[in-house]
Amino acid sequence: MRKLLIIDDNEEITDILEEVARVAGYEVTCIHEFEDIGGTFQEFDPDLIFLDLDLGVDSDMDMSEKGYDGLAALQLLSERGCTAKIVLVSGMGQDKRQQTRDIGREMKLDVIGSIPKPFSIDSIDKLLLQLRGDT
Repeated sequence: MRKLLIIDDNEEITDILEEVARVAGYEVTCIHEFEDIGGTFQEFDPDLIFLDLDLGVDSDMDMSEKGYDGLAALQLLSERGCTAKIVLVSGMGQDKRQQTRDIGREMKLDVIGSIPKPFSIDSIDKLLLQLRGDT
């Protein structure tokens, strides 16, 4: 069974993604806090990661107030030797998602693409089924 790690601070989003992924045949673990990424990643050893780029940063909050974002998560995954495929899931614009994908690839991570929020359940389901067959 393929393993999906969902990293997103919004539990409503993770609940939806988790349900769709389980129906598509994935074992799923969710992380809502940046501090939990390292240990859970090592323990769960996922094949696929859905990564939110915001991770608790509010629109009126400076990134430095939180001290992390999606790039910090990518850096942590890179340091841990992540070989999982990574899909960025974010409400940020296409340019920002593309830049982050490129930076992740420079870190030698397998960032295969991005999904804009809000997303359709059908698009998530199709992606998961496609990637499940990609062994």
